[in-house]
Amino acid sequence: MPVQFLPKILVVDDDKLICWALNREFVSLNITTHIVETAADALAELRNDSFDLVFLDIHLPDGNGIELLEEVRRISPNAKIAIMSSDASEMNQEKAFTGGALQFLEKPLDLSEIHGILKSTLGEHADKRKHPRHICRIPIRISIVEPTPEEAQYDLHNLSGMMAEIGPGGLKLRTEYPLRVGQHIRARADSENEHFPKFVPPGSCAEVVWVAPAQDGVVAGLKFVNGTTPA
Repeated sequence: MPVQFLPKILVVDDDKLICWALNREFVSLNITTHIVETAADALAELRNDSFDLVFLDIHLPDGNGIELLEEVRRISPNAKIAIMSSDASEMNQEKAFTGGALQFLEKPLDLSEIHGILKSTLGEHADKRKHPRHICRIPIRISIVEPTPEEAQYDLHNLSGMMAEIGPGGLKLRTEYPLRVGQHIRARADSENEHFPKFVPPGSCAEVVWVAPAQDGVVAGLKFVNGTTPA
């Protein structure tokens, strides 16, 4: 991951295994990393030093990470904050984003999601995207719009996939189906999800902009087209 400066990250979590894994990953990328296990120690670190990015767990021994957001932002207004929790309920996500968190990471953590946050906040393309994206794990169903004659012999209106990022301008997804650049799709949530229709209203069409191979299929980036982007 290319960076333009030497960033500094604060990890706040009492799970020693997670702290070890994140510290190991960040150090391998030449990122200065501080690890603390409590809310009190986190606030002390923020008062004594400046950080570019804070990974903040919800359930801390002496407090709640979401309730800590206001104080973190007051002490360090320029720091980007990613909330971490195994409880990724819609209520927790809503409170986290309302409180100023940039991302909500569901445990167990996925290193690809961690790298996505680093790239969007610290990398050479940081803050250049017109519409912000939220990292997520939303099961979806995909329909291929205007399939080729060869594809049309198959049922392409109920393909499975996983939404990895979502925002007003587009989305990133993973699927076993071999999507192609230039292809158009429609996506719907596999189950009821409060956040999905905010970004992907019924009938929205998205164009595949890029495709990369993945272990279980492909990962693809898409942009909304035909005026379907929500206001």
